[in-house]
Amino acid sequence: MKVPYPVRNDTAAVYDEIVTLRYSKIKKGTFPQWLKVSQEGVWPYFEKLGARIIGAWLVVPVTEVNGDVASAEYDEIYLVTRYANLEHWKATRDPITLGGNGPDYEKCKATLKIREDLTIVSTVQFLHGSMAQNGPYFLPGLKEGYEIKK
Repeated sequence: MKVPYPVRNDTAAVYDEIVTLRYSKIKKGTFPQWLKVSQEGVWPYFEKLGARIIGAWLVVPVTEVNGDVASAEYDEIYLVTRYANLEHWKATRDPITLGGNGPDYEKCKATLKIREDLTIVSTVQFLHGSMAQNGPYFLPGLKEGYEIKK
């Protein structure tokens, strides 16, 4: 029988935020499964722990731009996550102390195992800086003709 580990959290505070940039090689063609288990099992629990997922991306090789060629053996992905500070990230390595060991933890643990089985190698970098307040804007030119009036 599992012993419950309830948690009561202290008041949130403002810290010196960091962002993690995780690079992974995963089994070829498994990104949709990797993303689904992340969205349904891993990310909800980590959001409960106070982490904020910025997003996950599959690397798209664009040969005509920089000569990239897709590997036949693996896909490459990036995952970007925000944490209050480095101590916060470290605390999420032992998640039960922040979020308890209830059903959401069990689901997270099971889906992390699925992700682990899909992952060949993974590295993480820690970034410190400031989030920009603006979003990207794409304003394509109109396909119109113009002439100078005299």
